[in-house]
Amino acid sequence: MKKIIYLQRVGDIEPGILIVLKKNLKWFFNKYGFKIVNLPNPLPLLESEYDSFKRQYDALKVKNRLIKYVKIKGYTRVLGVLDVDIFSKLLNFVFGVADLPKNKSFGSALISVTRLREDFYRRTENVTLFELRIHKEAIHELGHTFGLEHCTNFCVMKFSNDLEDTDQKPPKFCEECANRMAIFIDDFE
Repeated sequence: MKKIIYLQRVGDIEPGILIVLKKNLKWFFNKYGFKIVNLPNPLPLLESEYDSFKRQYDALKVKNRLIKYVKIKGYTRVLGVLDVDIFSKLLNFVFGVADLPKNKSFGSALISVTRLREDFYRRTENVTLFELRIHKEAIHELGHTFGLEHCTNFCVMKFSNDLEDTDQKPPKFCEECANRMAIFIDDFE
């Protein structure tokens, strides 16, 4: 099985965000033998995925369509990246969503960069911090696709209720999660 994580632009998002994310994820997932590939064509957002009352997109609807799209292509891991505000079920907003894998051969996740920006909160933009937040949330959601659940240790898999939680967690797995990831990857091959 090919060890590739595909990055899929969803909707209108600055391509440079995915270029930087690819570089950062390449550095992180290299130790697990994964290549990172940016897919060339964006997947459009649909009007049916938008909730006009909340003025947000339904993350699960977008992710479910992403799953159908990438399964046709035969991808093993995919991370959709979008720049709109998203919500999920009973949560007013989420930074991302992912499913624990039903099998090791496929996993999908989705992150939104919208609430990771300082200007969303009417604060002065900090590009370095923005890129680090995207990196952490991408690792977190991809971690779920490798069977990792939320963690209570000082770990990237710790759940983020707000932006401060994201800022406080490290851009890496704790020892327990790193061991679980290594076991998953060993079985993956």
